[in-house]
Amino acid sequence: MSEQQFEVVFRGDVEPGQSIVSVKEGLAKLFNADPSRIDQMFSGKPVVIKANLDEDTARHYQSSLKKVGALADIRPVKPAGSPVSSNDTSNDTVAQTSDTPAAEPQVTQEPDGLENFDFDFDVAPVGADVLPSDHKKDFTPADVDTSHLTISDVGADVLEAKDKRSYEDRDVDTSHLSVDDLENNPDD
Repeated sequence: MSEQQFEVVFRGDVEPGQSIVSVKEGLAKLFNADPSRIDQMFSGKPVVIKANLDEDTARHYQSSLKKVGALADIRPVKPAGSPVSSNDTSNDTVAQTSDTPAAEPQVTQEPDGLENFDFDFDVAPVGADVLPSDHKKDFTPADVDTSHLTISDVGADVLEAKDKRSYEDRDVDTSHLSVDDLENNPDD
């Protein structure tokens, strides 16, 4: 029986606080690749950076990617002939260890499983009940007494006399202030 092999998969996720532009620049330096090749890695689909690695080497690649702000997953490679489940993420491993620049990525995209999907669907009309009955919850409207509430006329003074503050007028001299025309101000 051979040792378990792993692959490093990148989905376009970046470290919180990192900009995609700086991560792309870091990946271009790390892989010594053209920006157009790096852009392919941000297509929204999982990209296998490197496959058939032992676990330590896979963690090394993951760590190198993380240092430039790219978040990658490590997952076991299924041996040939074993059933492949496109939704199986239970064996994904996340780790961070040593650093060294990785080789140029092998940009291969996994199938998204939509090739044989029947896209025969429609949009429900406005106001239609789209929630299945087994997901519905019983709803009993609450009986709230609002008889004590009133609405004032538009423009009415809604503060009671006890809630009003008095303000004393102040005589402030602003005659020494002026406004310059911004177009004629050479200091800007």
